[in-house]
Amino acid sequence: MPSPIRIYDVTHTINSRLPAYPGDPGFSREVLKSLKWGDPYTLSALHISAHAGTHLDAPSHYISSGRSVHEIPIESLIMIVALIDAGMVVRPDALSGLNPRAEGVIFRTGSLRGCISESAARACADLKLKLIGIDALSVDSSEEDVVHRMLLSNDILILEGLYLEGVPAGIYTLLCMPLKIEGAEASPVRAILAPSE
Repeated sequence: MPSPIRIYDVTHTINSRLPAYPGDPGFSREVLKSLKWGDPYTLSALHISAHAGTHLDAPSHYISSGRSVHEIPIESLIMIVALIDAGMVVRPDALSGLNPRAEGVIFRTGSLRGCISESAARACADLKLKLIGIDALSVDSSEEDVVHRMLLSNDILILEGLYLEGVPAGIYTLLCMPLKIEGAEASPVRAILAPSE
């Protein structure tokens, strides 16, 4: 009997302890009704940034004419990606020898403060990739936005805040599903990686 395929959940659990990008509101869950309190059901309200935890940036995040989250076709969110160990700052040489099957790339920096260099972002655009992912809070360093603008202006989706601990580098099928929020520039996602032969 074949062994089951290992599926990796690369999504951070959203809770009040989850680090947020500086200036973004933190997450909170307000319990309005609870079975524990004798109510007939449990009901809660969520207070959350569109960029909380593992999330997808749509082009409208920085491009006025760009697509919003609800306008991204569902088939654009399922693709073959290469997971690459790139170091704290992603440089163009991280893309050397990229598997030609890869439609997108996920960079493991090993730090929430990791980032993608402008030259690496340009290389990604030149390769006409569909998506760039990273385990850091942002693809940009500090408060700059040049990498966001370069990728999004080339219609490259950005997946930030991935949880990549224990996931070997390699080729995977990525599924990352945002909430279908009309007009939103971003959304938290549930992202998974499945080995792709």
